[in-house]
Amino acid sequence: MNYELVNNITLGSDVWEKVKQNIAKDDATVITLTAAPRFFGLLQDEGVKGINVLDHVTKRSYVPDQYRFVNDVPVPTWAKIDMNQDGSILVSDQGDVIAREYLFGNTRRAVQDVRYNNPDGTLDYIEEYAFDGTVFSNLFYADNQLQEIVFYNSDVQPVVRYYFYEGVINFVTIEDPKTHAVLKDYENLDAFLVDQVAQLVTEDDTVVFHYMGVEMNSLREAKSHNVLEMAESVLDENGNVRGNLDLILQGQLDYIDEVRVDSQGYHDLEQSGVPMDRVVEVK
Repeated sequence: MNYELVNNITLGSDVWEKVKQNIAKDDATVITLTAAPRFFGLLQDEGVKGINVLDHVTKRSYVPDQYRFVNDVPVPTWAKIDMNQDGSILVSDQGDVIAREYLFGNTRRAVQDVRYNNPDGTLDYIEEYAFDGTVFSNLFYADNQLQEIVFYNSDVQPVVRYYFYEGVINFVTIEDPKTHAVLKDYENLDAFLVDQVAQLVTEDDTVVFHYMGVEMNSLREAKSHNVLEMAESVLDENGNVRGNLDLILQGQLDYIDEVRVDSQGYHDLEQSGVPMDRVVEVK
């Protein structure tokens, strides 16, 4: 199979437009790495096939044409709900604001998340909803600092947990949704993505990516044919071949099999004297 690998779908960006062209040309499926409650809605809007790594792990499925209405969220029975001009919705109980609801963009009723306050006004936790209205995740805070994110399957059973230390994910677990026994753990998000992407693709697959960041790192253990299609200049601001690109062409990042560049990029690489055996000019 053919895949286009992106960190997330950024509507209107040049890279996303290129990704969509490749998807149409190669009958490809997009793989996204970032947790995305709106993922299913984006696939519908853009008319593409896609797999989100986190959804794949939680085995989440989506229900078309379904959403969670603004008054269908867990709040006290007699809570008062008021909508603001910015689209946020205040939830008050006995005169105190206890939560704020936010809607998905370009919708008037579909709830994206509810942000609950502690009595002192700091964040307690956030409940996020997928585009079809099912509970997607809970984000837990202490002293206004994110401590943990729990990701659920479609039956609202916890499957994946991200743990934070000083704002950085420093532990990830996958658990049995029924027994809650930990099935696998990782020392950071990078290790989680590397393992999951390696399980998702096979040696018969071709994976195209466009940036030498988290997308490239996630392919470290993948047996697929991995292709970097440059979305930026092959040269850095000093006129030198970009560091990771140079490592690829020198054979030091051997899990990248091919580099696709435009005519200018091909010329610049030839002039720089780097090995060209992995470089393909795209006209």
